[in-house]
Amino acid sequence: MQKSNFKLIFIIILFPLLSQAQEQLGVMDAVNIAMKDNYDIKIAKNNLKIAENNAGLMNSGYLPSLNANGGATYKNEDSYMDLGNGVVRDVDNAETESYNYGVTLNYRLFDGMGRYYNYKKFKASYTLSELEGRATVENTLMKLIGSYYEVARLSSKLENLNRTLEISNKRMNLTKTQFDYGQASKLDVLRAEVDKNNDSVNYITTNRELLVSRRDLNVILARDVRTPFEVDTLVLFSQDIVEDKMMEMALDQNVDYLISQQNIGIASLDKKSKRSGFIPKIDLKGGYSGSSTDSDGGFALHSEATGYNANASLNWDVFDGGRTHTQVQNAKIVELNAQEKANSQLRNLEREVSNAYVNYKNSLFIMEVEQNNMKTNKLNFSYSKDQFALGQINSIDFRKAQVDLEDSINRYNQAKYTAKVAEMQLMKLSGLFMQEINVAK
Repeated sequence: MQKSNFKLIFIIILFPLLSQAQEQLGVMDAVNIAMKDNYDIKIAKNNLKIAENNAGLMNSGYLPSLNANGGATYKNEDSYMDLGNGVVRDVDNAETESYNYGVTLNYRLFDGMGRYYNYKKFKASYTLSELEGRATVENTLMKLIGSYYEVARLSSKLENLNRTLEISNKRMNLTKTQFDYGQASKLDVLRAEVDKNNDSVNYITTNRELLVSRRDLNVILARDVRTPFEVDTLVLFSQDIVEDKMMEMALDQNVDYLISQQNIGIASLDKKSKRSGFIPKIDLKGGYSGSSTDSDGGFALHSEATGYNANASLNWDVFDGGRTHTQVQNAKIVELNAQEKANSQLRNLEREVSNAYVNYKNSLFIMEVEQNNMKTNKLNFSYSKDQFALGQINSIDFRKAQVDLEDSINRYNQAKYTAKVAEMQLMKLSGLFMQEINVAK
């Protein structure tokens, strides 16, 4: 049993040394990988290309259409004709061959401004796709940062547990020595061994959680989930964060609010486009065509015609059964709904920024408190360790000081990474997230 425990302890202590050879993945390294390989970001980029194609001249309706046609006909038939003047034409197996060809150019000169507003709507839709792509990138990178700092937290916790386990091993060995010299009871030895085993289980459990969180981060990075890496546990905070400034920037740059504003513009253009149904359309058509016919049984044995043609037409749906009227009325309602959604988005944004700022400030305060608690517990543990070595405190008091130190370090790390994620969430709401990422790069 002791031999098995020794192997377990050896593996646990050796693990951090082995992990040093793994890839060192900084937060900006992870961001760069995600920007290049993340599947959701790739899809957003492809959708932007579709919007770009839709907003191009080829989809504007301003270009003419050119049609080419041609055909050939062959007949073999018996022909009988009485011309009424005593002349009769009777031809067996009369062959007739005819050919035709033509090119037609069609162009709508005026369509009631519908084409104009549709083209502007396509341009506005492209801008909307840019904003939606930015939202996808921000949401993905925010998810990545949360996952990254979860790996950092568990890595710090595992490192802390490794120190705790080393202390538990030393305590158990010291307690056994004290027991051999009659300075400790068998119960003290058993307590030390139980505590050491509990620390080993906590280490293994945390290590499993760390492996899972690494796989989660690798999924966001669109790479093999088994790719090993280590993260940077150092966290830096921005200094220039003021609530009023954050609110002002959010109203100007928050991507979700900008999307709601863009939807109002698109709805307005769509309404104007629908009104074109009330206005006449002017179409132009021109072309070149030709035909030829050879017939054994017709009036003419050969005929041929070629030439140009042109046509201008005006079309006005004076009344189309109310279809255009209904479309315009519905478009007005869609525009009104878009405005209401923007108003709702504005109020939600103001609330979210205020809540995020309070959460951020509270997180910083908690981090500072936990940092002070950690310093106090370190001093307490150092004092308790010396007292325990001298036999001036018992094993239970020493264990309490050890557990208090471990818990305070874990709470500080939890508070530190929570505060950093809260800061990035506030930056995202304020529309400064991508700028913060670029500055960090």
